[in-house]
Formats: sequence, structure tokens, C-alpha cells
Amino acid sequence: MKNRIFSFFNGRLLAAFAALTFLMHPLTGGEWPHWLGPNGDNVVAAAEDFDPNLENWKISWKKEVGLGYSTITTADGKAYTMGHDGGSKETIYCFDAATGEKIWDFSYEGALLPRMHVGGPNASVTVGGGKAFAISKDGQVFCLDAENGREIWSVKLTELLRMEVPQWGFGSSPVEYKGDLLISAGRTVALDRESGKPNWISDKDRKAGYGTPVVFTRSGKDYIATMDAEGLSVLDASDGVEIARHGQRVKYNMNASTPAVFANGKQVLFYTNSNSAMLAFDGENLTSIWEDRKLQNALSGSVLIGKALYGVNGGYKNKKTSLYSRNLGDNKENWVVPSYGYATLIAVGNTLVILTEDGELVTASANEEQYRELSRKKLLEAICWTHPTYADGRIFVRNEHGVLICLTPA
Repeated sequence: MKNRIFSFFNGRLLAAFAALTFLMHPLTGGEWPHWLGPNGDNVVAAAEDFDPNLENWKISWKKEVGLGYSTITTADGKAYTMGHDGGSKETIYCFDAATGEKIWDFSYEGALLPRMHVGGPNASVTVGGGKAFAISKDGQVFCLDAENGREIWSVKLTELLRMEVPQWGFGSSPVEYKGDLLISAGRTVALDRESGKPNWISDKDRKAGYGTPVVFTRSGKDYIATMDAEGLSVLDASDGVEIARHGQRVKYNMNASTPAVFANGKQVLFYTNSNSAMLAFDGENLTSIWEDRKLQNALSGSVLIGKALYGVNGGYKNKKTSLYSRNLGDNKENWVVPSYGYATLIAVGNTLVILTEDGELVTASANEEQYRELSRKKLLEAICWTHPTYADGRIFVRNEHGVLICLTPA
């Protein structure tokens, strides 16, 4: 059934909804090896020559990578992403990050699943230890040699978890943790990164969500925060046993965002298409700090700079969606830009780098006192739901049709 075509040419979202880990690592602008960046929070340090004025940037290279929403991840001078040909083939791509030269690709039979969108992969490629890990739209997990794209092992989540493909396909990006690969799809599974064999599967069977699990530490113990279609769970990272639970109804059973963890594992923030909430976690229970039914985002979360959250409030394909800054502690609004339109964003130092749904790249100051736009540049047509990436002094953006652009200082 799966006709794998191997040629020398590689790939990563979704991301790319690898993963949001809040284990404390220093910020780095050098690489973006997994979903949500090196620190799992979509925040990186700016290179010394980073210029927030986009007029001083040029398109260094441009590629067509197929349908989908996989973000661009980078490691060891290579850039990875994924796409679908619109027929029956999905592909993982690997490019030279500096030149755009194709190094390898890996193609396989995979479902498009174009339900209320163009279809194609949701997840992003995770790169580490000489390996590239990817999850197809229909739940095939691949471990490839990052140098040449050779398949090392593969697993089908539908068989392993005894489940059907979720309505909008699999969305979790793979997360590396202590020799395991963590993936969430209703249940969370820890696959041995060397063999692909499961070391554990979480003990609660829930309807699949589309976000990525988050590993975090509280009081010296490791936990996993994961969203499903019916709420948020905190699991013991050693065996997947559920420690705490917060039920949450969402529209269309679509939880696609990744939770964020703050205050040394004591607070968990999530967004859905119905509301947002900040929860306190004491090691055993989740309790509400604040909840806001008017603050919604179906696909992505926010970035934290200082004590201020920056993000978008509203739905995709909705011109009334706003851009905001809010206080992390009490959710008090600092400022709002109404009718901004749907967008995704990262922070490069103290600069917000925003990609609008309509394909405009925007830079703005991460200033909690007021919104100050610095520059704006139209780069892409079609819908853009994929987060921008900043790595090694380059900005990467793409749209759902697979037009991938690398920007460098002019």
C-alpha cells in the first residue's frame, strides 16, 4: 500500500501546532530544530545584524514543496519541511539552508485529507542526534537519517493506537525526550527514538486533538501537558499515567493549539476555539487562575516577552480577528489592534515577526504599552497558517500551497 520513493532530497509542521518544551534552555538564534523553536516558545534571540525593517531583506531562495502547513525547521545548515502533491504522495524535504539546493527528499503514499482546507501535512519535522522525525497527515511516523534521507524505521499510529485517522488528520509534531519520541493523538505514546517501538502509551483513551505535547519540570519531576478534543491532561513523563485533568468543550472537537507552561511548571496556559484559560498546577491538580471565553485561537497560541503575552484573538479566515498584548498574570488587556485579521507570530529578541493569513510579513515592537508597527512586506498569495521561522539570520515563510521563501539581509 505504501510505495516509498527514496531519492536524495529531504524535509518538517505544523506545525506547526517538534514541540513546545519548557525545559529551561538558553535562547539561541542559531537553529530551529523542532516545532515552536529551540525553546518551545516561538521566541529566539536576534542575531547581531538582525534588522526589523523588512525593506532591508531580500528573497534569497524560493521553492515549491507541496500542499500543507508544516513549518520550516533547521539544524546543521539544513532546512526541513513537508508537503503533499495533491494526489497520493507526501514528501519530506531537506534543503541547504543557505542556498536552497535540494539535498534529499523522501516520498511515500499518504492521504491528502482536504476537509475545509487544501489538505497536506499538519506536523513539522523534528531534527536531533543525526535523525529527522516526521508524522504524515494520515499518521505514519518516519525516522530518517538526517544526512541522506534513508529510512531507519516507520510506525503507523492508526495501528499502534488502534484508532481511525482523525477528522483533520494527525497534527502532533514529534517531541524528543530522554531517548523517546512523544506524540499525542488522543492518547500519548512514547516511541523509542532508535527502534520506533513503544515504551509506553498513556492510560486514558480520549478523542484526538491536533496539538503537540509539552514536556516540563515542576519541583524536580518531569510532566507532559497535552491537549485532546475534550480538554487538557498532565501526564507523568516516565510512564504516561494521567496526573491531572481539565475538561474543556470546544467547537467541532478541534483542539489544535499547543499548551504553554510558565512559572517553573506551576502554570499552564491554553487556547481553543471556544476560550482560553490559565491553570495552576500543584503537582497533583489543575485549578483555574483565569478563564476568558472572549479570548480564542483555534490554531496557535501566543508569545511571552517579559510579563506580556502577544497573540491573535479570533478565528482564521476572519478579518475581524484582532492582534493583542495582555498581562500574563491577570489577563488584563494592554492594547488591541481590531480587525487585524488572522495571523501567526514569533518573537526575535524584542521584535514580533508576524505572518498574516493573507501573506504579509510584518514586524512590530514587543511593547506592552502600545502597538508600534515597524515594517510590512507582501510575500505570499493563498492562505498562510504556518508560523514563520528565524534561524541562522534567515527568515523562512510558506503558504498552504507550498511556496517556501527564505529571506536574508539585503
